[in-house]
Amino acid sequence: MSEPLPSLAQRVVDATHAVFGQTPLTSAVQEACEQYAHDLANIQAGRGIDALLIAIVGAKGQGKTWAARQFVRDERLQSLLPSGDLSGDATTRLVWIGPLAPDGLDPTCEIYHPCPTEQLAAIGQSYVLLDTPGQTDANELAAKLARQALSLAPLKLLVIARDQLRAAANLTIARQIDGAACIPIITSVEPDEMSDGEGATLLRQDLRELRGQLEAMAPHSHMMPELLIPDFEITGDEAAAGAVFLRGVLDRFSELGVADGRLGNAQEQRATAATERLKAQVSRKIHTELPQLLQAVEQLHRETRQLPERVLDTLLGSSTVLSTGVRMRLRARLVGDTSLLWFPYRTLMSTLHLTQGAWDRVVLAMAGSVPSLFGALASWARNVRQNREFNTEIQDGIRRRTQQQLEERLRPLCERFHRAVLKLRPRDERGQDNAHTTGMRLSGIEELQTRSQHIFDAALDRHATPGWLVQLWGALGVVLFWMFMAGPIVLIYREYFVASYHVLSGEVATHLEDFPHPSPALLFTSLLLSLLPLAIYCMVVLTLSLSRRKVERVTRQVIEEHQRAISELKDERVIRLEYDDPLLQQAEFLLTLSE
Repeated sequence: MSEPLPSLAQRVVDATHAVFGQTPLTSAVQEACEQYAHDLANIQAGRGIDALLIAIVGAKGQGKTWAARQFVRDERLQSLLPSGDLSGDATTRLVWIGPLAPDGLDPTCEIYHPCPTEQLAAIGQSYVLLDTPGQTDANELAAKLARQALSLAPLKLLVIARDQLRAAANLTIARQIDGAACIPIITSVEPDEMSDGEGATLLRQDLRELRGQLEAMAPHSHMMPELLIPDFEITGDEAAAGAVFLRGVLDRFSELGVADGRLGNAQEQRATAATERLKAQVSRKIHTELPQLLQAVEQLHRETRQLPERVLDTLLGSSTVLSTGVRMRLRARLVGDTSLLWFPYRTLMSTLHLTQGAWDRVVLAMAGSVPSLFGALASWARNVRQNREFNTEIQDGIRRRTQQQLEERLRPLCERFHRAVLKLRPRDERGQDNAHTTGMRLSGIEELQTRSQHIFDAALDRHATPGWLVQLWGALGVVLFWMFMAGPIVLIYREYFVASYHVLSGEVATHLEDFPHPSPALLFTSLLLSLLPLAIYCMVVLTLSLSRRKVERVTRQVIEEHQRAISELKDERVIRLEYDDPLLQQAEFLLTLSE
Protein backbone atom coordinates (compact mmCIF):
# COMPACT_ATOMS: atom_id res chain seq x y z
CA MET A 1 0.00 0.00 0.00
CA SER A 2 1.38 3.40 -0.95
CA GLU A 3 2.06 6.04 1.68
CA PRO A 4 -0.64 8.72 2.17
CA LEU A 5 0.00 11.92 0.24
CA PRO A 6 0.56 15.30 1.94
CA SER A 7 -2.57 17.43 2.21
CA LEU A 8 -1.73 19.70 -0.74
CA ALA A 9 -0.84 16.78 -3.01
CA GLN A 10 -3.96 14.87 -1.98
CA ARG A 11 -6.13 17.88 -2.73
CA VAL A 12 -4.50 18.28 -6.14
CA VAL A 13 -5.07 14.59 -6.92
CA ASP A 14 -8.70 14.73 -5.76
CA ALA A 15 -9.37 17.87 -7.77
CA THR A 16 -7.77 16.40 -10.89
CA HIS A 17 -9.83 13.21 -10.62
CA ALA A 18 -13.03 15.21 -10.02
CA VAL A 19 -12.49 17.52 -13.00
CA PHE A 20 -10.83 15.32 -15.62
CA GLY A 21 -11.73 11.78 -14.59
CA GLN A 22 -9.43 8.96 -15.68
CA THR A 23 -7.30 10.65 -18.35
CA PRO A 24 -3.57 10.72 -19.16
CA LEU A 25 -3.41 14.18 -17.62
CA THR A 26 -4.75 12.81 -14.34
CA SER A 27 -2.07 10.12 -14.32
CA ALA A 28 0.67 12.68 -14.99
CA VAL A 29 -0.55 14.93 -12.18
CA GLN A 30 -0.77 11.99 -9.77
CA GLU A 31 2.79 11.00 -10.61
CA ALA A 32 3.95 14.54 -9.91
CA CYS A 33 2.15 14.49 -6.55
CA GLU A 34 3.72 11.17 -5.62
CA GLN A 35 7.13 12.59 -6.48
CA TYR A 36 6.34 15.59 -4.28
CA ALA A 37 5.41 13.28 -1.40
CA HIS A 38 8.65 11.36 -1.92
CA ASP A 39 10.64 14.62 -1.94
CA LEU A 40 9.04 15.80 1.30
CA ALA A 41 9.76 12.48 2.96
CA ASN A 42 13.38 12.69 1.85
CA ILE A 43 13.68 16.29 3.05
CA GLN A 44 12.17 15.54 6.46
CA ALA A 45 13.82 12.18 7.14
CA GLY A 46 16.98 12.25 5.00
CA ARG A 47 16.83 8.44 4.84
CA GLY A 48 17.76 8.29 8.51
CA ILE A 49 21.27 9.67 7.98
CA ASP A 50 22.28 11.75 10.99
CA ALA A 51 25.04 13.55 9.11
CA LEU A 52 25.43 16.14 6.40
CA LEU A 53 24.38 14.70 3.05
CA ILE A 54 26.22 16.00 -0.02
CA ALA A 55 24.68 15.03 -3.37
CA ILE A 56 26.64 15.16 -6.61
CA VAL A 57 24.16 15.80 -9.42
CA GLY A 58 24.18 16.59 -13.11
CA ALA A 59 23.53 15.17 -16.55
CA LYS A 60 25.12 11.96 -17.79
CA GLY A 61 28.82 12.03 -18.61
CA GLN A 62 29.68 15.30 -16.83
CA GLY A 63 32.21 13.85 -14.33
CA LYS A 64 30.05 13.35 -11.23
CA THR A 65 31.68 10.11 -10.12
CA TRP A 66 35.14 11.59 -10.74
CA ALA A 67 34.16 14.42 -8.39
CA ALA A 68 33.01 11.88 -5.78
CA ARG A 69 36.39 10.08 -5.95
CA GLN A 70 38.22 13.28 -5.02
CA PHE A 71 36.63 13.17 -1.54
CA VAL A 72 37.79 9.57 -0.95
CA ARG A 73 41.31 8.83 0.29
CA ASP A 74 40.99 5.04 0.21
CA GLU A 75 42.45 3.86 -3.11
CA ARG A 76 40.54 0.59 -2.93
CA LEU A 77 37.25 2.46 -2.66
CA GLN A 78 38.30 4.82 -5.44
CA SER A 79 38.67 1.82 -7.73
CA LEU A 80 35.07 0.86 -6.99
CA LEU A 81 33.86 4.20 -8.40
CA PRO A 82 34.33 3.97 -12.17
CA SER A 83 33.26 6.89 -14.33
CA GLY A 84 32.79 7.57 -18.01
CA ASP A 85 30.28 7.88 -20.83
CA LEU A 86 30.30 4.18 -21.68
CA SER A 87 27.37 2.20 -20.36
CA GLY A 88 29.72 -0.02 -18.40
CA ASP A 89 31.26 2.93 -16.59
CA ALA A 90 28.26 5.23 -16.14
CA THR A 91 26.51 5.28 -12.77
CA THR A 92 23.07 3.68 -13.00
CA ARG A 93 22.36 3.36 -9.29
CA LEU A 94 22.39 5.65 -6.30
CA VAL A 95 25.84 5.30 -4.73
CA TRP A 96 26.15 6.13 -1.02
CA ILE A 97 29.66 6.73 0.35
CA GLY A 98 30.33 7.43 4.01
CA PRO A 99 30.30 6.15 7.58
CA LEU A 100 26.49 5.77 7.72
CA ALA A 101 24.20 3.65 5.55
CA PRO A 102 20.76 4.99 4.53
CA ASP A 103 17.57 3.40 5.83
CA GLY A 104 15.69 1.06 3.53
CA LEU A 105 18.58 0.43 1.14
CA ASP A 106 17.31 -1.23 -2.06
CA PRO A 107 20.15 -3.35 -3.58
CA THR A 108 18.44 -3.34 -6.98
CA CYS A 109 18.85 0.40 -7.44
CA GLU A 110 21.21 1.52 -4.65
CA ILE A 111 24.66 0.61 -3.45
CA TYR A 112 26.44 1.59 -0.23
CA HIS A 113 30.24 1.83 0.11
CA PRO A 114 31.27 2.04 3.79
CA CYS A 115 33.95 4.65 4.32
CA PRO A 116 35.06 5.89 7.74
CA THR A 117 35.19 9.62 8.29
CA GLU A 118 38.99 9.64 8.45
CA GLN A 119 39.13 8.23 4.90
CA LEU A 120 37.10 11.19 3.57
CA ALA A 121 38.31 14.72 2.97
CA ALA A 122 37.86 16.70 6.18
CA ILE A 123 35.21 19.42 6.01
CA GLY A 124 34.67 20.05 9.73
CA GLN A 125 31.86 17.56 10.35
CA SER A 126 30.70 14.04 9.49
CA TYR A 127 29.08 13.67 6.08
CA VAL A 128 27.87 11.18 3.49
CA LEU A 129 28.36 11.48 -0.26
CA LEU A 130 25.60 10.58 -2.70
CA ASP A 131 26.64 9.97 -6.30
CA THR A 132 23.54 10.06 -8.55
CA PRO A 133 22.84 8.73 -12.03
CA GLY A 134 22.65 11.22 -14.84
CA GLN A 135 19.40 13.18 -15.17
CA THR A 136 19.49 12.60 -18.92
CA ASP A 137 20.35 8.92 -18.74
CA ALA A 138 18.59 6.80 -21.37
CA ASN A 139 18.04 4.23 -18.64
CA GLU A 140 14.59 5.21 -17.39
CA LEU A 141 15.16 3.72 -13.93
CA ALA A 142 18.48 5.53 -13.55
CA ALA A 143 16.95 8.86 -14.56
CA LYS A 144 14.08 8.34 -12.11
CA LEU A 145 16.51 7.53 -9.30
CA ALA A 146 18.43 10.72 -10.08
CA ARG A 147 15.26 12.81 -9.88
CA GLN A 148 14.26 11.26 -6.57
CA ALA A 149 17.73 11.82 -5.10
CA LEU A 150 17.69 15.54 -5.80
CA SER A 151 15.50 16.24 -2.77
CA LEU A 152 17.66 14.32 -0.32
CA ALA A 153 20.62 16.60 0.26
CA PRO A 154 20.75 20.18 1.57
CA LEU A 155 24.09 20.64 -0.22
CA LYS A 156 24.53 19.80 -3.88
CA LEU A 157 27.45 19.84 -6.25
CA LEU A 158 26.11 20.52 -9.74
CA VAL A 159 28.66 19.07 -12.18
CA ILE A 160 28.55 20.44 -15.74
CA ALA A 161 31.10 19.80 -18.48
CA ARG A 162 32.46 22.91 -20.20
CA ASP A 163 30.93 22.02 -23.54
CA GLN A 164 27.51 21.49 -21.90
CA LEU A 165 27.14 24.91 -20.29
CA ARG A 166 24.32 25.84 -22.67
CA ALA A 167 22.52 22.50 -22.49
CA ALA A 168 18.82 22.57 -21.63
CA ALA A 169 19.31 19.73 -19.15
CA ASN A 170 21.01 22.16 -16.76
CA LEU A 171 17.79 24.13 -16.36
CA THR A 172 15.78 20.97 -15.69
CA ILE A 173 18.19 19.99 -12.96
CA ALA A 174 18.24 23.53 -11.51
CA ARG A 175 14.46 23.46 -11.10
CA GLN A 176 14.75 20.24 -9.12
CA ILE A 177 17.48 21.44 -6.74
CA ASP A 178 15.69 24.66 -5.79
CA GLY A 179 15.94 25.35 -2.06
CA ALA A 180 19.37 23.80 -1.48
CA ALA A 181 22.86 25.26 -1.33
CA CYS A 182 24.51 24.60 -4.70
CA ILE A 183 28.08 24.74 -5.96
CA PRO A 184 28.38 24.60 -9.78
CA ILE A 185 31.41 22.52 -10.79
CA ILE A 186 32.56 23.19 -14.38
CA THR A 187 34.71 20.28 -15.57
CA SER A 188 36.89 19.78 -18.67
CA VAL A 189 37.85 23.46 -19.00
CA GLU A 190 40.60 23.86 -21.58
CA PRO A 191 43.89 25.45 -20.43
CA ASP A 192 43.57 28.55 -22.66
CA GLU A 193 40.16 29.26 -21.11
CA MET A 194 41.71 29.22 -17.64
CA SER A 195 43.97 32.11 -18.67
CA ASP A 196 43.03 35.60 -19.86
CA GLY A 197 42.85 34.78 -23.55
CA GLU A 198 39.99 34.94 -26.01
CA GLY A 199 38.66 31.61 -24.77
CA ALA A 200 38.38 33.01 -21.23
CA THR A 201 36.11 35.82 -22.45
CA LEU A 202 33.74 33.35 -24.08
CA LEU A 203 33.81 31.19 -20.96
CA ARG A 204 32.92 34.13 -18.72
CA GLN A 205 30.01 34.98 -21.00
CA ASP A 206 28.72 31.40 -20.87
CA LEU A 207 29.10 31.35 -17.10
CA ARG A 208 27.09 34.59 -16.73
CA GLU A 209 24.30 33.16 -18.84
CA LEU A 210 24.37 29.89 -16.90
CA ARG A 211 24.25 31.66 -13.55
CA GLY A 212 21.36 33.85 -14.66
CA GLN A 213 19.41 30.80 -15.79
CA LEU A 214 20.18 28.85 -12.61
CA GLU A 215 19.10 31.74 -10.38
CA ALA A 216 15.90 32.16 -12.39
CA MET A 217 15.02 28.48 -12.27
CA ALA A 218 16.09 27.97 -8.64
CA PRO A 219 15.27 31.27 -6.87
CA HIS A 220 15.37 29.70 -3.38
CA SER A 221 18.81 28.16 -3.79
CA HIS A 222 22.01 29.59 -2.37
CA MET A 223 24.14 29.59 -5.51
CA MET A 224 27.88 29.69 -4.80
CA PRO A 225 30.55 30.89 -7.28
CA GLU A 226 31.43 28.44 -10.05
CA LEU A 227 34.46 26.18 -9.62
CA LEU A 228 36.50 25.64 -12.80
CA ILE A 229 38.33 22.32 -13.18
CA PRO A 230 41.02 22.06 -15.91
CA ASP A 231 40.68 19.31 -18.50
CA PHE A 232 43.27 16.78 -17.29
CA GLU A 233 42.90 14.78 -20.49
CA ILE A 234 44.61 17.73 -22.18
CA THR A 235 47.01 18.68 -19.40
CA GLY A 236 47.75 15.04 -18.53
CA ASP A 237 47.76 15.87 -14.81
CA GLU A 238 44.67 14.40 -13.16
CA ALA A 239 46.13 14.81 -9.68
CA ALA A 240 46.50 18.55 -10.17
CA ALA A 241 42.92 18.79 -11.40
CA GLY A 242 41.77 16.83 -8.35
CA ALA A 243 43.68 19.20 -6.08
CA VAL A 244 42.05 22.23 -7.72
CA PHE A 245 38.65 20.59 -7.26
CA LEU A 246 39.11 19.68 -3.61
CA ARG A 247 40.67 23.00 -2.66
CA GLY A 248 37.91 25.00 -4.37
CA VAL A 249 35.11 22.88 -2.89
CA LEU A 250 36.51 23.17 0.64
CA ASP A 251 36.83 26.94 0.27
CA ARG A 252 33.18 27.17 -0.72
CA PHE A 253 32.17 24.86 2.10
CA SER A 254 33.91 27.28 4.43
CA GLU A 255 31.99 30.22 2.98
CA LEU A 256 28.73 28.30 3.47
CA GLY A 257 29.61 27.64 7.09
CA VAL A 258 29.43 23.87 6.70
CA ALA A 259 31.76 23.32 9.67
CA ASP A 260 29.63 25.67 11.81
CA GLY A 261 26.34 23.97 10.96
CA ARG A 262 24.88 27.03 9.25
CA LEU A 263 22.85 24.91 6.80
CA GLY A 264 20.24 24.14 9.46
CA ASN A 265 17.40 26.05 7.72
CA ALA A 266 17.87 24.24 4.44
CA GLN A 267 15.11 21.73 5.24
CA GLU A 268 12.42 24.42 5.39
CA GLN A 269 13.70 26.11 2.25
CA ARG A 270 13.77 22.85 0.30
CA ALA A 271 10.25 21.97 1.46
CA THR A 272 9.00 25.38 0.27
CA ALA A 273 10.78 24.96 -3.04
CA ALA A 274 9.30 21.47 -3.48
CA THR A 275 5.80 22.83 -2.86
CA GLU A 276 6.21 25.64 -5.36
CA ARG A 277 7.73 23.20 -7.82
CA LEU A 278 4.64 20.96 -7.58
CA LYS A 279 2.29 23.91 -8.07
CA ALA A 280 4.21 25.14 -11.10
CA GLN A 281 4.42 21.63 -12.58
CA VAL A 282 0.69 20.93 -12.25
CA SER A 283 -0.25 24.38 -13.54
CA ARG A 284 2.08 23.98 -16.50
CA LYS A 285 0.56 20.62 -17.43
CA ILE A 286 -3.00 21.92 -17.22
CA HIS A 287 -2.34 25.23 -18.98
CA THR A 288 -0.34 23.58 -21.75
CA GLU A 289 -2.71 20.76 -22.49
CA LEU A 290 -6.02 22.53 -21.83
CA PRO A 291 -5.89 26.01 -23.42
CA GLN A 292 -9.66 26.08 -24.00
CA LEU A 293 -10.31 25.70 -20.27
CA LEU A 294 -7.73 28.36 -19.51
CA GLN A 295 -9.46 30.80 -21.88
CA ALA A 296 -12.80 30.16 -20.19
CA VAL A 297 -11.45 30.78 -16.70
CA GLU A 298 -9.43 33.83 -17.78
CA GLN A 299 -12.56 35.43 -19.18
CA LEU A 300 -14.40 34.57 -15.99
CA HIS A 301 -11.61 36.03 -13.86
CA ARG A 302 -11.47 39.15 -16.01
CA GLU A 303 -15.17 39.75 -15.48
CA THR A 304 -14.79 39.00 -11.78
CA ARG A 305 -11.97 41.51 -11.40
CA GLN A 306 -14.01 44.19 -13.16
CA LEU A 307 -17.25 43.45 -11.33
CA PRO A 308 -16.63 45.58 -8.18
CA GLU A 309 -15.83 48.63 -10.34
CA ARG A 310 -18.99 48.05 -12.35
CA VAL A 311 -20.99 47.73 -9.16
CA LEU A 312 -19.53 51.02 -7.97
CA ASP A 313 -20.40 52.67 -11.28
CA THR A 314 -23.98 51.43 -11.13
CA LEU A 315 -24.23 52.45 -7.50
CA LEU A 316 -23.00 55.97 -8.10
CA GLY A 317 -24.33 56.21 -11.66
CA SER A 318 -22.01 59.06 -12.58
CA SER A 319 -20.14 61.86 -10.91
CA THR A 320 -23.17 64.11 -11.51
CA VAL A 321 -25.50 61.74 -9.67
CA LEU A 322 -23.00 61.31 -6.86
CA SER A 323 -22.52 65.08 -6.64
CA THR A 324 -26.26 65.47 -6.19
CA GLY A 325 -26.24 62.93 -3.39
CA VAL A 326 -23.23 64.57 -1.72
CA ARG A 327 -24.88 67.98 -1.92
CA MET A 328 -28.07 66.59 -0.37
CA ARG A 329 -26.19 64.99 2.51
CA LEU A 330 -24.08 68.09 3.16
CA ARG A 331 -27.23 70.26 3.18
CA ALA A 332 -28.87 67.86 5.61
CA ARG A 333 -25.75 67.92 7.78
CA LEU A 334 -25.73 71.74 7.79
CA VAL A 335 -29.40 71.89 8.84
CA GLY A 336 -28.99 69.14 11.42
CA ASP A 337 -25.98 70.86 13.05
CA THR A 338 -27.90 74.15 13.42
CA SER A 339 -29.13 74.65 16.98
CA LEU A 340 -32.89 74.72 17.67
CA LEU A 341 -32.36 78.09 19.37
CA TRP A 342 -31.93 79.81 16.01
CA PHE A 343 -35.62 80.16 15.14
CA PRO A 344 -36.87 80.79 12.48
CA TYR A 345 -33.51 80.55 10.71
CA ARG A 346 -33.36 76.78 11.22
CA THR A 347 -36.95 76.28 10.07
CA LEU A 348 -36.38 78.25 6.90
CA MET A 349 -33.11 76.40 6.22
CA SER A 350 -34.97 73.09 6.53
CA THR A 351 -37.58 74.31 4.06
CA LEU A 352 -34.96 75.40 1.54
CA HIS A 353 -33.13 72.09 1.99
CA LEU A 354 -36.25 70.10 1.14
CA THR A 355 -37.19 72.35 -1.79
CA GLN A 356 -33.79 72.42 -3.50
CA GLY A 357 -34.31 73.35 -7.15
CA ALA A 358 -37.54 75.25 -6.48
CA TRP A 359 -36.36 78.21 -4.42
CA ASP A 360 -37.95 80.67 -6.82
CA ARG A 361 -41.34 79.04 -6.24
CA VAL A 362 -40.73 79.15 -2.49
CA VAL A 363 -40.20 82.91 -2.64
CA LEU A 364 -43.31 83.38 -4.79
CA ALA A 365 -45.30 81.14 -2.47
CA MET A 366 -44.26 83.33 0.46
CA ALA A 367 -45.56 86.29 -1.54
CA GLY A 368 -48.96 84.58 -1.80
CA SER A 369 -48.78 82.63 -5.08
CA VAL A 370 -50.89 79.48 -4.67
CA PRO A 371 -49.54 77.73 -7.85
CA SER A 372 -46.00 78.34 -6.65
CA LEU A 373 -46.92 76.83 -3.31
CA PHE A 374 -48.04 73.62 -5.01
CA GLY A 375 -44.85 73.61 -7.13
CA ALA A 376 -42.75 73.96 -3.97
CA LEU A 377 -44.62 71.09 -2.31
CA ALA A 378 -44.03 68.88 -5.38
CA SER A 379 -40.31 69.68 -5.26
CA TRP A 380 -40.30 68.89 -1.56
CA ALA A 381 -41.85 65.45 -2.17
CA ARG A 382 -39.39 64.70 -4.99
CA ASN A 383 -36.36 65.69 -2.91
CA VAL A 384 -37.55 63.60 0.04
CA ARG A 385 -37.92 60.57 -2.24
CA GLN A 386 -34.51 61.11 -3.85
CA ASN A 387 -32.85 61.50 -0.48
CA ARG A 388 -34.44 58.29 0.79
CA GLU A 389 -33.41 56.39 -2.36
CA PHE A 390 -29.84 57.68 -2.16
CA ASN A 391 -29.56 56.66 1.49
CA THR A 392 -30.84 53.20 0.58
CA GLU A 393 -28.23 52.92 -2.20
CA ILE A 394 -25.44 53.89 0.16
CA GLN A 395 -26.58 51.41 2.80
CA ASP A 396 -27.49 48.41 0.64
CA GLY A 397 -26.86 49.31 -3.01
CA ILE A 398 -23.55 47.46 -3.47
CA ARG A 399 -24.91 44.19 -2.12
CA ARG A 400 -28.09 44.33 -4.18
CA ARG A 401 -26.48 45.44 -7.39
CA THR A 402 -23.69 42.88 -7.07
CA GLN A 403 -26.19 40.06 -7.11
CA GLN A 404 -27.84 41.62 -10.14
CA GLN A 405 -24.48 41.84 -11.93
CA LEU A 406 -23.71 38.24 -11.02
CA GLU A 407 -26.91 37.08 -12.62
CA GLU A 408 -26.56 39.24 -15.72
CA ARG A 409 -22.84 39.03 -16.50
CA LEU A 410 -21.23 36.11 -14.69
CA ARG A 411 -23.82 33.37 -14.80
CA PRO A 412 -23.50 32.84 -18.60
CA LEU A 413 -19.70 32.72 -18.24
CA CYS A 414 -19.93 30.26 -15.36
CA GLU A 415 -22.19 28.02 -17.40
CA ARG A 416 -19.70 28.17 -20.26
CA PHE A 417 -16.90 27.35 -17.82
CA HIS A 418 -18.91 24.41 -16.52
CA ARG A 419 -19.47 23.04 -20.03
CA ALA A 420 -15.77 23.43 -20.87
CA VAL A 421 -14.83 21.43 -17.78
CA LEU A 422 -17.27 18.65 -18.56
CA LYS A 423 -15.99 18.30 -22.12
CA LEU A 424 -12.58 17.40 -20.74
CA ARG A 425 -13.87 14.33 -18.94
CA PRO A 426 -14.39 10.97 -20.61
CA ARG A 427 -17.89 10.76 -22.05
CA ASP A 428 -18.93 7.87 -19.82
CA GLU A 429 -17.94 9.89 -16.71
CA ARG A 430 -19.95 13.02 -17.42
CA GLY A 431 -23.14 11.64 -15.91
CA GLN A 432 -26.03 14.06 -15.64
CA ASP A 433 -23.89 17.09 -14.82
CA ASN A 434 -24.87 18.81 -18.07
CA ALA A 435 -28.19 19.75 -16.50
CA HIS A 436 -26.52 21.25 -13.44
CA THR A 437 -27.26 24.86 -12.56
CA THR A 438 -24.19 26.75 -11.46
CA GLY A 439 -24.39 28.60 -8.14
CA MET A 440 -21.99 31.41 -7.35
CA ARG A 441 -21.43 34.30 -5.04
CA LEU A 442 -18.93 37.13 -4.82
CA SER A 443 -17.53 37.05 -1.30
CA GLY A 444 -16.37 40.20 0.40
CA ILE A 445 -19.29 42.35 -0.76
CA GLU A 446 -20.49 42.81 2.81
CA GLU A 447 -17.06 44.15 3.73
CA LEU A 448 -17.10 46.44 0.69
CA GLN A 449 -20.60 47.66 1.62
CA THR A 450 -19.44 48.45 5.15
CA ARG A 451 -16.36 50.27 3.90
CA SER A 452 -18.48 52.19 1.40
CA GLN A 453 -20.69 53.50 4.22
CA HIS A 454 -17.62 54.44 6.27
CA ILE A 455 -15.97 56.14 3.30
CA PHE A 456 -19.02 58.25 2.60
CA ASP A 457 -19.56 59.19 6.24
CA ALA A 458 -15.87 59.99 6.74
CA ALA A 459 -15.82 62.21 3.64
CA LEU A 460 -18.85 64.13 4.93
CA ASP A 461 -17.25 64.50 8.36
CA ARG A 462 -14.06 65.91 6.83
CA HIS A 463 -15.80 68.39 4.54
CA ALA A 464 -18.87 69.37 6.56
CA THR A 465 -19.13 73.01 7.64
CA PRO A 466 -17.43 73.49 11.05
CA GLY A 467 -19.85 73.62 13.99
CA TRP A 468 -18.81 77.07 15.17
CA LEU A 469 -19.44 78.53 11.71
CA VAL A 470 -22.86 76.87 11.54
CA GLN A 471 -23.87 78.45 14.84
CA LEU A 472 -22.47 81.84 13.78
CA TRP A 473 -24.54 81.78 10.60
CA GLY A 474 -27.59 80.82 12.65
CA ALA A 475 -27.08 83.71 15.09
CA LEU A 476 -26.63 86.21 12.25
CA GLY A 477 -29.76 84.86 10.56
CA VAL A 478 -31.82 85.33 13.73
CA VAL A 479 -30.44 88.89 14.15
CA LEU A 480 -31.37 89.67 10.53
CA PHE A 481 -34.90 88.37 11.00
CA TRP A 482 -35.55 90.38 14.14
CA MET A 483 -34.12 93.51 12.58
CA PHE A 484 -37.17 93.49 10.34
CA MET A 485 -39.69 91.86 12.64
CA ALA A 486 -38.84 93.76 15.80
CA GLY A 487 -40.50 97.09 14.73
CA PRO A 488 -44.21 96.11 14.84
CA ILE A 489 -43.65 93.73 17.73
CA VAL A 490 -41.94 96.40 19.85
CA LEU A 491 -44.67 98.92 18.98
CA ILE A 492 -47.45 96.52 19.93
CA TYR A 493 -45.80 95.57 23.21
CA ARG A 494 -45.06 99.20 24.09
CA GLU A 495 -48.73 100.16 23.70
CA TYR A 496 -49.75 97.06 25.62
CA PHE A 497 -47.42 97.89 28.52
CA VAL A 498 -48.67 101.54 28.65
CA ALA A 499 -52.32 100.42 28.77
CA SER A 500 -51.54 97.84 31.43
CA TYR A 501 -49.76 100.46 33.54
CA HIS A 502 -52.75 102.75 33.37
CA VAL A 503 -55.05 99.98 34.48
CA LEU A 504 -52.85 99.01 37.37
CA SER A 505 -52.19 102.56 38.55
CA GLY A 506 -55.81 103.79 38.16
CA GLU A 507 -54.65 107.28 37.34
CA VAL A 508 -56.27 107.36 33.94
CA ALA A 509 -59.52 105.73 32.91
CA THR A 510 -58.64 102.93 30.60
CA HIS A 511 -60.91 101.03 28.27
CA LEU A 512 -60.36 97.84 26.37
CA GLU A 513 -60.08 99.87 23.19
CA ASP A 514 -56.89 101.40 24.62
CA PHE A 515 -55.11 98.02 24.38
CA PRO A 516 -53.44 97.37 20.98
CA HIS A 517 -55.39 95.12 18.68
CA PRO A 518 -53.37 94.78 15.43
CA SER A 519 -54.97 93.07 12.51
CA PRO A 520 -53.72 89.57 11.51
CA ALA A 521 -52.92 90.97 8.08
CA LEU A 522 -50.45 93.37 9.66
CA LEU A 523 -48.64 90.60 11.53
CA PHE A 524 -48.70 88.30 8.51
CA THR A 525 -47.34 91.07 6.28
CA SER A 526 -44.64 91.88 8.81
CA LEU A 527 -43.70 88.19 9.02
CA LEU A 528 -43.46 87.88 5.24
CA LEU A 529 -41.41 91.06 4.99
CA SER A 530 -39.05 89.70 7.65
CA LEU A 531 -38.80 86.20 6.19
CA LEU A 532 -37.92 87.32 2.66
CA PRO A 533 -34.53 88.84 3.62
CA LEU A 534 -33.88 85.84 5.86
CA ALA A 535 -34.70 83.49 2.98
CA ILE A 536 -32.24 85.31 0.74
CA TYR A 537 -29.65 85.13 3.52
CA CYS A 538 -30.25 81.38 3.92
CA MET A 539 -29.85 80.88 0.16
CA VAL A 540 -26.54 82.72 0.28
CA VAL A 541 -25.38 80.57 3.23
CA LEU A 542 -26.33 77.36 1.43
CA THR A 543 -24.62 78.50 -1.75
CA LEU A 544 -21.41 79.51 0.01
CA SER A 545 -21.20 76.41 2.20
CA LEU A 546 -21.98 74.02 -0.69
CA SER A 547 -19.95 75.49 -3.53
CA ARG A 548 -19.53 73.46 -6.69
CA ARG A 549 -15.80 73.15 -6.10
CA LYS A 550 -16.34 71.71 -2.63
CA VAL A 551 -18.95 69.20 -3.80
CA GLU A 552 -16.73 68.08 -6.69
CA ARG A 553 -13.81 67.65 -4.29
CA VAL A 554 -15.89 65.45 -1.98
CA THR A 555 -17.24 63.47 -4.93
CA ARG A 556 -13.76 62.87 -6.34
CA GLN A 557 -12.47 61.78 -2.94
CA VAL A 558 -15.37 59.34 -2.42
CA ILE A 559 -14.76 57.73 -5.83
CA GLU A 560 -10.99 57.45 -5.29
CA GLU A 561 -11.37 55.92 -1.83
CA HIS A 562 -13.91 53.42 -3.15
CA GLN A 563 -11.51 52.36 -5.89
CA ARG A 564 -8.67 52.07 -3.40
CA ALA A 565 -10.82 49.98 -1.07
CA ILE A 566 -11.80 47.66 -3.92
CA SER A 567 -8.15 47.21 -4.94
CA GLU A 568 -7.14 46.40 -1.36
CA LEU A 569 -9.93 43.89 -0.91
CA LYS A 570 -9.08 42.18 -4.19
CA ASP A 571 -5.36 42.05 -3.35
CA GLU A 572 -6.21 40.52 0.04
CA ARG A 573 -8.55 38.08 -1.77
CA VAL A 574 -11.44 39.23 0.40
CA ILE A 575 -13.36 39.93 -2.80
CA ARG A 576 -13.34 36.73 -4.82
CA LEU A 577 -15.74 34.60 -6.76
CA GLU A 578 -16.92 31.47 -4.99
CA TYR A 579 -18.79 28.56 -6.53
CA ASP A 580 -21.46 26.45 -4.91
CA ASP A 581 -20.70 23.80 -7.52
CA PRO A 582 -17.96 21.40 -6.23
CA LEU A 583 -16.82 20.67 -9.79
CA LEU A 584 -16.12 24.33 -10.52
CA GLN A 585 -14.49 24.77 -7.13
CA GLN A 586 -12.03 22.01 -7.98
CA ALA A 587 -11.35 23.43 -11.46
CA GLU A 588 -10.82 26.90 -10.01
CA PHE A 589 -8.36 25.47 -7.46
CA LEU A 590 -6.30 23.73 -10.15
CA LEU A 591 -6.19 26.69 -12.50
CA THR A 592 -5.13 29.14 -9.77
CA LEU A 593 -2.71 26.75 -8.05
CA SER A 594 0.43 28.70 -8.95
CA GLU A 595 -0.95 32.17 -8.16
